[in-house]
Amino acid sequence: MIGPGRGRRMLPATVEEHKLTFVDGGPVLRDGGQTQGLLLCTTPDQERYLYKRYRPETKAELRIDPLLRMIRWRRELPEDERRELDARCAWPIAAVGTAVEVHGILVRLADDTMFERRTSRTGAIVETPRHLDELTRSPERAQRISTRFEIKKAYYEPPYKLAVLGELLDTINWLHEHGWAVGDLQLRNAVFTVEPRPRTYLLDCDSCVPLNGPGPMPPVDPEQWKRPVEQQGAPFDAKSDYYKFAWAVIRCVQETVETWQPDRAVLCAVMRSDLADTLIECGRTLPPAGTREQLREAAAVWPRLVIGNRLFVNADQYTRMPWPVGQSAMPPAGVRASDPATVPQPLPIPAKPAGRLWAIAAVLAILVIILLVLAVRSGAVQSG
Repeated sequence: MIGPGRGRRMLPATVEEHKLTFVDGGPVLRDGGQTQGLLLCTTPDQERYLYKRYRPETKAELRIDPLLRMIRWRRELPEDERRELDARCAWPIAAVGTAVEVHGILVRLADDTMFERRTSRTGAIVETPRHLDELTRSPERAQRISTRFEIKKAYYEPPYKLAVLGELLDTINWLHEHGWAVGDLQLRNAVFTVEPRPRTYLLDCDSCVPLNGPGPMPPVDPEQWKRPVEQQGAPFDAKSDYYKFAWAVIRCVQETVETWQPDRAVLCAVMRSDLADTLIECGRTLPPAGTREQLREAAAVWPRLVIGNRLFVNADQYTRMPWPVGQSAMPPAGVRASDPATVPQPLPIPAKPAGRLWAIAAVLAILVIILLVLAVRSGAVQSG
């Protein structure tokens, strides 16, 4: 089968492992809970992919037919939508193995902007993925990491956090519209960049599930991303995605990946109170009515609040206010975060000076008055 617009044969839906040519070097990639290896390779179509090799226990739980349907779904998309999917998600390109025994999957590697260069203690320079959990760093922790690894930017202010999360939310909504839930949604399962603009790339997409049937993987949540007790074990769906997204926002803004306690005052410092309340409610139970519309609006607004190096937030009393570089939304250590007066606030917008036209008009008016006075006096002198 010829790939659309590519002029060569498309990679088969299943590829035998011995047909992969493994590539040395590349970025440093850590195995996840499902994998025992993440390896760069070249396939028979001469494309470079990342081979995600499954652990034996993952292979034992894998549902092969839903995985192959997921692969076929991507291939059957119109070309423009397939490009959009590939730009957003590390979607399975092909299964490695056979139709009855799968050892792993091939996915596209995130682009270079989503990796950061680190200098080790030995002086070696390595590239590592920039996962979303880096958005939970405090300024102090970021400074230590920056010094240790010589990272150019280690702290991300609240506008950056929300801009990146808005891009992630846009991908979540895009998948929902195409009939998929993310499922295993957590900060380690996406990478991001803010240059030249905020963008994200969703990982571990073999955990995605169709909204009308089972996915390749059983619905299992890590401890820090478990759903409420009454929802645990239920199929992943849009509601579970919004639940986990709400906790992603709360934890990034409050700068800890472990909290289960939303701080409304901190959230309201960087977003409208009605949106903060919706996120808090999403993280407590089922999403309230109107959640999808509110989150869709946030996904559209948040990325636009980062304009080059200028940062802004949108809260109740203003639509766009500058946010100081390097400032956290969290209050200083030892100060009660629940007191709104202690939460750092954005910089006020300076009052606009009087317009030049008004100033010119005022000067002209004064000149006219002076000329009139002089004319009256001149007329009086002549009359005398």
